[in-house]
Amino acid sequence: MTAMRVDAGRGWGWIVEGWQLFAQAPGIWIVIMLIYLGISVVLSFIPFVGGLASMLLLPVLAGGMLYGAAALARGESLEIAHLFRGFQDQERMGPLVLLGAISLAGYALMALVIAVFMGGGLMMGATLDSTGTIVPPEAMGGLLAGAGLIVLLIILVIGFLVAMVLFYGIPLVMLGGQNAWPAAQDSIAACWINMLPLLVLGLIYLVLAVVAIIPFGLGLLILGPVTVGAVYASYREVFGGTPARVNLAK
Repeated sequence: MTAMRVDAGRGWGWIVEGWQLFAQAPGIWIVIMLIYLGISVVLSFIPFVGGLASMLLLPVLAGGMLYGAAALARGESLEIAHLFRGFQDQERMGPLVLLGAISLAGYALMALVIAVFMGGGLMMGATLDSTGTIVPPEAMGGLLAGAGLIVLLIILVIGFLVAMVLFYGIPLVMLGGQNAWPAAQDSIAACWINMLPLLVLGLIYLVLAVVAIIPFGLGLLILGPVTVGAVYASYREVFGGTPARVNLAK
């Protein structure tokens, strides 16, 4: 699918449209978020397998919430069952899980980079000790700092790529009917050409996240659905060519 470039100010517009979608069915949205968080907590208590399952299933559950947002935008009612829509649609479940596998591979690559950096540092230290080479602390500190900065940049790049794959990749699979790899490619391309509005969205989101955490984190029950609505609004505009039409006459 072809992505369109939008103005930077649309980052705020997507948040507004996300709030409008939340305001149509706040009670149902909060219940959906509680169920989603409950599933995440249960999976977190399962050693190793739970973490893997959480990463693989997150796109499926997120796809279900986006399906609910799309239903609201069409003037339909939001249902708790929408959260599990990705599991019900077998044609969409496979690609959504594959998106989760792509993100899992990205996180594994990040861990590998860190392990190589730490292992390389230990090996270098052992080599210097065995040869009796004396390196001034200032030089050693500068070398480690430089290597650490390179590792940090690599990790940030991988992290951004994972986020770019999922941001539009999930709605492209769930709502656009694409397969995982084409959706991932289109998502990265769309994020790249719309970096400015997404940056605006991200900065506003950080402020809202801080505010949401203040009341014992309860604000996240509202921010979560607003985020889903904002992602849907962004997807509709970037890949549909028009802002999401939110039906407020309900």
